[in-house]
Amino acid sequence: MQLQRQQLGLLDRLFPILVLLCMVLGLALGKLAPKLGHLFEPLIPLGLFLMIYPTVVKVPFEALRRASAEWKPIALTLSLNYLINPLLLYVFGWLFLHRHPELWVGLILLGIAPCIGMVLVWADLSGADNALSVSLMIWNSIIQVFSVPFWIYLLVGAKVPVPAELVLQSTFLYLVLPIAIGSLTRQASLKRKGQEWFDNRLKPLLSKIQLTALLGTLVIMFALKGEAILDSPVLIAYMVLPLTLFFGMLFFVGYGLSRWAKLPKEKAVAVAFNATGRNFELSIAIALSAFAHIPLVPISTVIGPLIEVPVMLSLVWIARNWIFSAP
Repeated sequence: MQLQRQQLGLLDRLFPILVLLCMVLGLALGKLAPKLGHLFEPLIPLGLFLMIYPTVVKVPFEALRRASAEWKPIALTLSLNYLINPLLLYVFGWLFLHRHPELWVGLILLGIAPCIGMVLVWADLSGADNALSVSLMIWNSIIQVFSVPFWIYLLVGAKVPVPAELVLQSTFLYLVLPIAIGSLTRQASLKRKGQEWFDNRLKPLLSKIQLTALLGTLVIMFALKGEAILDSPVLIAYMVLPLTLFFGMLFFVGYGLSRWAKLPKEKAVAVAFNATGRNFELSIAIALSAFAHIPLVPISTVIGPLIEVPVMLSLVWIARNWIFSAP
């Protein structure tokens, strides 16, 4: 963990402020110059790739193979994501949004699918087990194709086709490609430059690339949706409490159950983040395609990242400064 702190000194001092500034800048650009968001939208996949690729480079293939066979964290993550989370969403919707059924549907869409992209970044920044995080993301990318339509039909009563091309594209760009290129980078670097150069030169450089890509991607994402978000301040007020409680409960329940199952902290935090991060790209796509006739549903899903990013950043801080610093 000490090495992680040395590599990411910027995170300890300025990173939370920079993230919030990038979100504000993106929202302002989305409101004042909405065409800019659409102009730079093609850069989002590149930004996400550059956020995930550095994490994968740090993972030895042998560690990934071992992590893929660890049944305890896999069973915990899958149980949380595909049994507990959907029911929890329904309960929170009933408690907080039963008078606003459109927002209730939006809440369900936001939480129904686990993240298969940015979750690696949050887990890596927190100091979690990267090999296990990649392994868990592989499982989530496969299972959600079948689980999302089932739970939407059960909870919402709508027969919703999942845009399989979006899931396949995300899996290729943010899983297959980073693993392939990351493995080649790791092998070539260790062979030509050695372990010392890899640890002291390449890893810090990759961390800077990861943070820069995250900040730039946030600006573009919020510029793209800034106008819709700022035009719906009341919806933000309605959604912020249930979503914040949802994310917080998932993280601490996932971490607590993992520790109860005697998993070490690094693996417990990996489980917690993989059970907490949500696939808001898929949620927005489903809302726009299946619920376009109910405008509040797509708008409510657009609000999701505005709430998720600060919450996940807070959980990264808690993991680094509370969980890993505790004896």
